[in-house]
Amino acid sequence: MINNSIYEDIRYDLIKFMSLFHRLFSPTFKKETNDKYSCNKNQVKTIMIIGRAEKVTPTILGKCMDMEKGSLTSLIDSMEKMGLVYRVNDEKDRRKTWIYLTDEGEKYYINQEKKFMARIKEVFGTLSEKDVKEFNDSLKTIVTILDKMRGE
Repeated sequence: MINNSIYEDIRYDLIKFMSLFHRLFSPTFKKETNDKYSCNKNQVKTIMIIGRAEKVTPTILGKCMDMEKGSLTSLIDSMEKMGLVYRVNDEKDRRKTWIYLTDEGEKYYINQEKKFMARIKEVFGTLSEKDVKEFNDSLKTIVTILDKMRGE
């Protein structure tokens, strides 16, 4: 049986991790005044998720974004009007819809990826190569364990 103090440590460290993550990396997703589209944080995150996956269903996107269906629909509608995403009905399952990036959305995604990579290099640039490697290895372990918890 797992000792309760381990769960207390996990609770504390998760809260601290989320706080540090948002402080260090959220600036990458903030709205920019010189941005052609003036995307808000959720729109930028949506582009990053779709860009990585190439296509995504609203259900999966909602889970990734932790958004309710109505809010997500409004988000996708706004991005569709901006010309960044488009919807396609699944040919085999009429109940399913896929969301893709448009060519403009793809360009935006590539630009955001460059900005995110620059931010990662900036944040980790203060650390030794050993620390960066240790962080990378630890992060891979965390992702693997979270995937197990999710059932993958």
